[in-house]
Amino acid sequence: MPVNNKLCLQESVIFLLFHFTFPLYNLLNPADKFINKLLKASKVKIFFIIFISLILYSFSISIAQTWTLQTSPVTTDLNSICIVNQTTVYICGSSNKVLKTTNGGTNWIILNNGITSGQGLHTIFAANTNVAVTGSDNGTLWRTTDGGQNWNAIVPAPASPFINAVHFFNSTTGFAVGNPSGGTWKMWYTTNAGANWTSHPAPPPAGGSEAGWNNSYFALDTGNIMWGTNANRIWKGSLRGPFVSISLPGTLNSPGIWFSNANTGVIIANNGVSSLPVLRTTNGGTNWYATSFTPSGIGNSVRGTFNTGYLWIASDNKVYRSTDCGLSFSQQTISLSVSANCLAFEAQGLGWLVALTGKIYKYLDPWQGLNTTGEDIPLDYELEQNYPNPFNPVTIIKYSILKSSNVKITVYNILGHEVKTLVNTYKNTGRYSVVLDASDLASGIYFYEIKTGIFRDSKKMIMLK
Repeated sequence: MPVNNKLCLQESVIFLLFHFTFPLYNLLNPADKFINKLLKASKVKIFFIIFISLILYSFSISIAQTWTLQTSPVTTDLNSICIVNQTTVYICGSSNKVLKTTNGGTNWIILNNGITSGQGLHTIFAANTNVAVTGSDNGTLWRTTDGGQNWNAIVPAPASPFINAVHFFNSTTGFAVGNPSGGTWKMWYTTNAGANWTSHPAPPPAGGSEAGWNNSYFALDTGNIMWGTNANRIWKGSLRGPFVSISLPGTLNSPGIWFSNANTGVIIANNGVSSLPVLRTTNGGTNWYATSFTPSGIGNSVRGTFNTGYLWIASDNKVYRSTDCGLSFSQQTISLSVSANCLAFEAQGLGWLVALTGKIYKYLDPWQGLNTTGEDIPLDYELEQNYPNPFNPVTIIKYSILKSSNVKITVYNILGHEVKTLVNTYKNTGRYSVVLDASDLASGIYFYEIKTGIFRDSKKMIMLK
């Protein structure tokens, strides 16, 4: 079973304090028999432990969830981040700047050989450690195949005046989205790691002065791609298939989109002057509703970790975190004096933020851990009890796979009817977590079951709305 380091630390310190503080107190106060008797009383001991626990919990919260300013080699605006792994990160920005670290942010180097001087770079994504593509404000894609040492220009056709997004699904297949020109949006796809780009066969039409936002997109897979606009709607489609327009409530811009799972996502919205309530969907983006949370300033980035429930919003110089797929948010502490431009997260315990004037921040939450994608080797198969339980309406289910196999996790109601399939795919050996968003289910008792080739288990959970 995974170890809760936070709990272990608290219990260890409580144990030490309890067993060493009391004898010391007795030694220093031998005459105070009355106090000693009180300290020996079980109720007082329990109260003391609770009191110390609260102090330690507050202390642990203060040292966790830390945003730390990094040493940056530039003072120009930074616009986009791509995390390759826990140590390797790419950043792009204005004045043809591309930064890279290979040691988790301890050092950053400028790698822009070949990129036209003064070029504004607004989005970047790496297919692997060597191949990366960044998009510019004049419609050019810049590609490296040697880890950023050299960059070559690619102008995809038909041309776009501005590249909003670049994304790779794997080491070969990806897409790029540009602002409209000639009455249609511009989208291209690649199947050879960005060496060549093919125009989308049916790009969606653009209305009036409709435009997009750099890094305002989400791509679950090649069949589920979305991007935001300044025209009260988002576009949803596939790598080579048709796109549909999805209207949003109100008159708004949508500069950021993120999905916590296949069904549940959020959009940060603004009217050009201030933020509007965060929008949320529970049916894959078909319908959206306004939540009760409105970030301060003008929100411009939302990112998280898929299938964990964790997501973050950057709004001007503030950062907000949600642990329940956008149902609620809490403001985090960050000493940011300028507006943030982009967020990125490798796990719910590790993230990055870039901002104006070359600011780079690293997020580290040691209690969350960094291993959420199956890299940790478990000792056995395990299906853990969901947390929280009871829940309303989001909960997290953790499980461990000893041997790589097909894995299916299904949710059943009290009558034994299947109501949701959370996982149905091949998983490598490792520890995993999946989010259950039961917004569309009624309150009651449910069961969730895991099936692999040789392991099967189930547990009960309760949803209380």
